[in-house]
Amino acid sequence: MPLTPGEKLGRYEILAPIGKGGMGEVYKAHDPSAGRDVALKVSHAQYSDRFEREARAVAALNHPNICALYDVGPDYLVMEYIEGPTLAERMQRGPIPLAEALEIARQMAAALEEAHQNLVVHRDFKPANVKIKPNGAVKVLDFGLAKVTEARATEDSPTLTMSGAIMGTAAYMSPEQARGEPVDKRADVWAFGVVLWEMLAGRRLFEGKTISDVLAAVIRDQPDLGRVPANVRPLLKRCLEKDPQRRLRDIGDAMGIVENVVATAPSQSRLGWIAAAAAMLAFAVMAFVHFRQALPEARVMTTTILPPENTSLDLNPPALSPDGRRIVFRARGADGKTQLWVRPLDSPTAQSLAGTENALYPFWSPDSRSVAFFADGKLKRIEAAGGPAQALADASLGSGGSWSPEGPIVFAPNNSGPLQQVAAAGGASSPATVLTGSSSHRFPWVLPDGRHFLFEDQSQLGASEVTVRIGALDSQEVKTVGPANSNAVYAGGYLLYQRQNTLIAQPFDAQRLATTGEATSVAEQVRSAMINGAQLGVWSVSRDELLAFQAGAVAATQQLTWFDRAGKRVGTLGDPGNFYSLEFSPDRRRVAASRIGQSTDLWIYDVARGIPQRFTFGPAAHTSAVWSPDGRSVVYRSNPTGSFELYRKAADGTGSEDLLYADSALKVPTSWSPDGRFLLFQRSDPKTGFDIWVLPLEPAGGPKGAPAKPFLWLATQFNENFAQFSPDGRWVVYNSDESGQFETYVAPFPGPGGKRQISAGGGFESRWRADGTEIFYAAPNGTLMAAEVSTKGPSIKVGAIRSLNIPVITTLLYLYDVSSDGQRFLVAAPREQTSSAPLTLVQNWSALLKKK
Repeated sequence: MPLTPGEKLGRYEILAPIGKGGMGEVYKAHDPSAGRDVALKVSHAQYSDRFEREARAVAALNHPNICALYDVGPDYLVMEYIEGPTLAERMQRGPIPLAEALEIARQMAAALEEAHQNLVVHRDFKPANVKIKPNGAVKVLDFGLAKVTEARATEDSPTLTMSGAIMGTAAYMSPEQARGEPVDKRADVWAFGVVLWEMLAGRRLFEGKTISDVLAAVIRDQPDLGRVPANVRPLLKRCLEKDPQRRLRDIGDAMGIVENVVATAPSQSRLGWIAAAAAMLAFAVMAFVHFRQALPEARVMTTTILPPENTSLDLNPPALSPDGRRIVFRARGADGKTQLWVRPLDSPTAQSLAGTENALYPFWSPDSRSVAFFADGKLKRIEAAGGPAQALADASLGSGGSWSPEGPIVFAPNNSGPLQQVAAAGGASSPATVLTGSSSHRFPWVLPDGRHFLFEDQSQLGASEVTVRIGALDSQEVKTVGPANSNAVYAGGYLLYQRQNTLIAQPFDAQRLATTGEATSVAEQVRSAMINGAQLGVWSVSRDELLAFQAGAVAATQQLTWFDRAGKRVGTLGDPGNFYSLEFSPDRRRVAASRIGQSTDLWIYDVARGIPQRFTFGPAAHTSAVWSPDGRSVVYRSNPTGSFELYRKAADGTGSEDLLYADSALKVPTSWSPDGRFLLFQRSDPKTGFDIWVLPLEPAGGPKGAPAKPFLWLATQFNENFAQFSPDGRWVVYNSDESGQFETYVAPFPGPGGKRQISAGGGFESRWRADGTEIFYAAPNGTLMAAEVSTKGPSIKVGAIRSLNIPVITTLLYLYDVSSDGQRFLVAAPREQTSSAPLTLVQNWSALLKKK
């Protein structure tokens, strides 16, 4: 029902109606608390989806040429009240002089550039949505197209939706928009060109008696550029290309095309041409900013972000919000507990986010209002202002995510599989990538088109070098970008990634999905960390030239630590490092550990003395040691030829490494049978994921026969891994995600017989106690669990399950092992940090690029 002057909506007093639209009515109102007049936009339907989209779109923008959003009510928006005519009303007086038109165009383009940089496409840019204040300032209105139920015949060129397929105002639609095809920011470039043509020509560019006639003209008719000044025709020609592939890709490009307007014209005074030239200079400046070329006057501003009081920054990447106003980071308190903190960049104070304990890899929503993260085996989201956290999807070992402006979230649910995508509101997830011989896809970054995304492809699990690739949400197409030593992101026309400790920027065309120039250093000594087996840079960028990073060398994030059954730290072994697998020898006097540094190699520690000895050498990665029952041999995986194969070597380090088994699939050895006859290993398959295989073995030092042929022990449509023989060799404990999350199961070996579930609520990295009376496994929250079992009868019996309060980082490989008596546990535990380097915040980071 329409409101009348004097009525109140919330605290706002209605003064007068301003206008009507497809979504509702607009009123001039007064805000007594702020002492100002405002524009009150009331929705027809209770906060419709389109109405909410406009609120989110405008809230993400902060620019002098965009109408500001002050408040959001249950069915209304409170916006800046703008005096002055609309551009449509100004154009009713006839053609606009060139100098004035160019100044209006400059401000409109600045508004659209701000929107596009924040991944907002207007989709209904037209003269009626542009206001001109008495001082000449331009304000663009109505971001986020209103939802209407039918075409309205009260306007010459109405706003349309046709079952949600066609949205916009007919005379200003791009050809692809008129055909009902998906649109991107190039639709706004087209509309900008139409509006500029109309300002100069003094008439509509596309006309017709009916809406269908107008749409047909948009698709069919070529604009008559003879009606506009010659010096702006090149700009308009590029803006008004029917084929979006040939059209200007960015509104900022428009500023660089018109270099000057010095031609004379009878209707223009000398003063007018001076103003026009000034407008062209402003266009050129905006073009330089758009292409991120370092201006002489551009200043690099550096500040320091300190952790909150009594906390230290944890070795986990921060995340700058897309609008560049806030940063979220993970900090560790004096009690050793971690959670996320959000800090506005214009404030020295950060606020903790309750419900984000042990959160990893935070990332922002496109509107900068929400933060997504991984915790408790789930992908979750929370409002940046605080509130309850919402679980969106299962993510047993979450390894990075990115939020598309089109809605879906792309994420890595674990560190040993393909990427998934899920709606921002949660629900069933679906594959976003397909593994083809690699071990994992992680740390996606959605590109501005909302469809394509960068991701890290790690073919050598635990290796420091990865391959950056590009995937698509609606297809299985994959493009390769190149090698890196960290994840990669896109910002400001560049790909950013690390090479060793150097942060690199490389020009990148986000439309063609290709690099366009040489890589250049941005900053030296940028810290990276090995987290869950992936090399990850401790840095972040926003869309508006902000960079935050932590300085320092590659950090040693773990310490081999002894825990007792109560979860108390009772000692350490060796020096800190980055570890990727642990395995005790049968007598528990030695432990083989894979350490990640310049290379990934196996080291064997003397447990009593804590002295390590390097066991493998060479550029290849060596991980996943498995000891023979007599302790004389070690089997491990290595990739000297490019793919991981199984090798065997004498435990004392003498002799050469012998190739044990090779094929094209990804393989990880996990257990050697007590009688020495069989080796369990997990093997990837494109259709069935990880399966459990058995390799028959010759005894160490025995006669050499034909190469062993493995046989399949367990394969389903789900992942099975972490298989371990029981001490008597009659049972195998393993993990499977057939229930939707990984659980621990036991089945007889070699079979037949059914399986028995051991864990409840999730289980990874299962191991037996040496006497077979317990099975240990890691819960989704990273705590070690102990389940009492009995294997003496024909079936296995399960007793009490207890939490040991021992932290275990869950990965594709074991990061803990157990003493013979089951009373002590050696864990590659996160280091206890009492302090850490602060974050460095850099504004105008692209000015740091060192040109070759």
